[in-house]
Order: sequence, then C-alpha cells, then structure tokens
Amino acid sequence: MKSKQKSISILKRMKLSNESYLPIDSIVLEPLKAFAQAHDVPIIKDQGLRFLQQLILIKDAQSVLEIGTAIGYSALGMLAVKPELKIVTVERDPNMQVLARKNFESFGKKASVQLICEDALNYLPDPSQRFDMIFIDAAKAQSQRFFERFERFLHPGGVIVVDNLDFHGLVGSKPSSKNVRRLVEKIEAFIEYVQKREAYDTVIYPIGDGMSVSIKKR
Repeated sequence: MKSKQKSISILKRMKLSNESYLPIDSIVLEPLKAFAQAHDVPIIKDQGLRFLQQLILIKDAQSVLEIGTAIGYSALGMLAVKPELKIVTVERDPNMQVLARKNFESFGKKASVQLICEDALNYLPDPSQRFDMIFIDAAKAQSQRFFERFERFLHPGGVIVVDNLDFHGLVGSKPSSKNVRRLVEKIEAFIEYVQKREAYDTVIYPIGDGMSVSIKKR
C-alpha cells in the first residue's frame, strides 16, 4: 500500500508543463492532434509521446505491440523517430479503425504497421512472436488484464509502457461520481500491482497523464 501511495504522491507532486518539450515531428503530426482535439479522441499527450520516442531510441526497439490505436497518432509518433520500426496495433472501434488505416496510408506507413481490428481482450499474437516494447493505451480499467495477457510476448529486457495512470489528476483523490471513483480505484490497484511484479523493474513517471515503465528482467 505504501508503494502505491508513494507513486500517487509523486504523480501529484512532480507535474511538468506539456509545453516543456514537444515530440519529434510535432509539426507534421499537428493535423492529427488537432483532429483528435476537435473530435474528442483521446491521444497521448506531448510529453508522453516524446518520452515514448526516447524509450524507442534508448531501447533500440525494433518491434512494438500497441494496445489502443485510436487514429494512429502514437504509432506514427513512434515511427517518426525510427522509420524501420515494425508495429502491431490493436483497435476495437470500427470508426477508429477506418481513420487509423487512412492516416497510416496518407503518411506512407502502411507497410510498417499491422492494424488488428479486434478487441484486444480477444486477440493474441502468433505464439512465436516477440516484441521489444508493449505500449498499453486503451481502456484504463483493463490495464492489468492487458498487461497479463500480452507480457508473454515480450522479449527479456523488453519494456511495457502503460499510459493514463494519473487520469487527469484524479488518481489519489476521491471523486464524487461513483463510476469515476471505481475507475480511479482500478488505476490505483494497477499501480500497486505493477510495482509488486518481481519479474519487472518498474518506475512510475509523472509525465503526460502518468506513465509506468516496466523493464522485463533477463
């Protein structure tokens, strides 16, 4: 419990401005960001994407499994720093699938991205497939299920990144809405869960909307 509360406290205490740094190719990606904002499509924040780009470079990742494609913004952001990266991305919303496919084509990245049009809780990669990174940016209440479902496909030394652990500053608070409070409790439970996983070295970062980075021990 103390470790969870400590992480939540860090998220609250160490806020950084989203304008403190921008993703690589932020100008090129700006139309997608503007579309997402205009249509209430949740996408990764600038800080979070820049952090993800740095992890791609630091880990020299060659392959990524992304859970939650939306309009393809984060996938295109990752490809901006490593064009040879191979991404498998999973999206269940038919409207998002159409938009993501269109964006991958218009950016000339169709060959780099395999879009899986399915609910991630019903999908499993080929048993022999392994990834250098798994990026979970989907239903917040399902983070633990996604983590446990896909961790077997991670290379030793690989990293699992989970976004939205601050939930717009609500984590660590007691929202008045019962539904929101339950969601916050699930996020807090995931924070505690992931820090207790002995197979991983996990740090919670107060970046973007709160991100966990779990490196799989060799």
